[in-house]
Amino acid sequence: MKRLLFIFSFLFLTAESCLAERPPLTAELVPQKSGIFSGETMYLALRLKPREGWHIYWRNSGDAGEPVDLKLTLPEGFEETERLWPYPERFMTEGMAEYGYGEEAVPLIGIKAPENLPLKRKLEITGRVTWMACKNECVPGSSELRAYLTSGMADDSENVLIKEAAEKIPEKAASPLPFWEKDDTLVLKLPSADFETAYFFPDSPKVLDHAAEQRVRTAENGEKYLFMPGRKNSLKSVPDVFSGALVLYGKDGQASKAFEINAARAQTPMPEFTLPFAWSDFVGALVLAFAGGFLLNLMPCVFPVLSLKAFKVVSSAGSNAAALKKESLFYTAGVFVSFLAVGGALLGLRSAGAELGWGFQLQYPPFVLFLCVFLFVLGLLFSDAASFGETISSKGAAASSEWGDFGTGVLAVFVATPCAAPFMGTALGYGMISPAPVTLAVFAVMGTGMALPFLLLGFFPPLARALPKPGAWMLLFRRFLAFPLYGAAGWLLWVLSAQGGPFALAAGIVCLTSAGLAVWLCGETREHPRLKQISRAVFVAFVLLLCFSVRSVSPEARERAASVAVEWMPYDEKKIEEYRNKGVPVFIKFSASWCLTCLMNDKAVLDSEKTAELFRAKGVAAFYGDWTERDDGITRALENFGRGGIPLYVYYPPHEKTPEIFPQILTGGMIDKALSDL
Repeated sequence: MKRLLFIFSFLFLTAESCLAERPPLTAELVPQKSGIFSGETMYLALRLKPREGWHIYWRNSGDAGEPVDLKLTLPEGFEETERLWPYPERFMTEGMAEYGYGEEAVPLIGIKAPENLPLKRKLEITGRVTWMACKNECVPGSSELRAYLTSGMADDSENVLIKEAAEKIPEKAASPLPFWEKDDTLVLKLPSADFETAYFFPDSPKVLDHAAEQRVRTAENGEKYLFMPGRKNSLKSVPDVFSGALVLYGKDGQASKAFEINAARAQTPMPEFTLPFAWSDFVGALVLAFAGGFLLNLMPCVFPVLSLKAFKVVSSAGSNAAALKKESLFYTAGVFVSFLAVGGALLGLRSAGAELGWGFQLQYPPFVLFLCVFLFVLGLLFSDAASFGETISSKGAAASSEWGDFGTGVLAVFVATPCAAPFMGTALGYGMISPAPVTLAVFAVMGTGMALPFLLLGFFPPLARALPKPGAWMLLFRRFLAFPLYGAAGWLLWVLSAQGGPFALAAGIVCLTSAGLAVWLCGETREHPRLKQISRAVFVAFVLLLCFSVRSVSPEARERAASVAVEWMPYDEKKIEEYRNKGVPVFIKFSASWCLTCLMNDKAVLDSEKTAELFRAKGVAAFYGDWTERDDGITRALENFGRGGIPLYVYYPPHEKTPEIFPQILTGGMIDKALSDL
């Protein structure tokens, strides 16, 4: 009896161990038929069956996981024609979305036999499938697969598995579906079909935000469109064409139709989407707009400008009630009018076909540069790095007049636009798809919410009396408030460099330096009146420089400059030698984005339309040695030319072994003279 119990226990433990080691996925390769003729095409079914509770991944796995990968070895002369994937499902795990299959999945692989296939030959197809299966944990694995065919054998019976699998293969769309890019959302036109919801599974993981919800909306023309949040923090922009599987779902939530589509960027304006007016929706949007505007005061991008108003409120703590009310009303008016102006501008630009959203003005580099310099100058005034006399110095840049309060409200709104407080997104989304009066009402209420804290201080004197009284401590407080302004100016400079590249960054640095010099000189005239004429001249020069820089960093100016610019090729010694052997004149510039002299030479001479036309007319091959980051090849080249730094400009005339080395400060005349003999 004991022996029987021992044997039973052993078998039980062995069985449990075998079950525990059983892989989470079984895979097999199943041919459509057992026989195949010369030139015939057929399908192989890759049958993937995960265990209960496990799932495997589609060709784009989403935010996690690894796609199933199959490597086939076909008989000699056979070729693979296509791979068809069944549409996947979406799994949500801790805020991440995965695309895959929780039940049996059967991708189909098309194969074609050669034209001269010998008869009655047994053919072996082998493959290796690698996969990752996930449940509470993820387990990678692989399986060796085999399938057999017989050439020249008639077999009219098709495997049922193939027929069932074909029903879940998306239908190929006849033509690309247009899409539009609206802010951070892609809007895809949907096929005409009867469905309730839809979901698009992109082939590329860099197109969409997989975890975000996709919503179907109906345009005024009655057609349906899918709104898909785009991939955030992507280093590349959305391509003009992308592909994937579009699945349409009925009212029961089951897939009713699936398409393999290509989405192509539309060349026509996006259709209008408006909501039927409903008082409940309107009132709800106004409540959210008010809450979003109020919470906007807590956003980090608003604090630098609110520090101006905070200092003014503290400075006015001893003022009478009427003065406090007037200040708060003018500030509220500035905020209110600015929100209406932003809303009106958005409506006007959108009606003209522009796809813009909240904060659109900070997408325009000239405005970013101007605002950067303006906040930097305010910071100088607050930190007493410059002084324009007792009135302005004591009050900072907040100004003592009512129009100063109005201007602070305007500035607060324009600096606040990069931020989006909670509730703002829903309110703005409702406003921008509603009629113009509703849109403006949403913006107006949002502005009222933002101005509310200072409005309360003006109309409730007990709140103002609770503020600390003005005194000597305010000098330190004012200087401290300069640092948020410097931080905002630095952040805007970083935005400018991201928009316009090294030249825009250099323009911003030069403008900030010039602004500091002009403000300091104007302030010094108080102690040194003899500097008044010089300070005026410097201030005028600064204004002209700022105007020129603002114009230079505009997208229009950059596009115009790019269209007529010299076509620089990356520095390559072998290619340079090839051009020289062919008798082509060669010009080489060695520079870097951190080299100010290099940037000045580029702007004044090398990036000019005149130089570009001259290089094209003379057939000059232009090469650019970029030393922005460490490059041993560029370093050796500099040493070979007897230089240890940049800028370096080298010109090889046709069939000349000795190059001409230009001075570090270039002029257009030097280039003209060097190329005059060509």
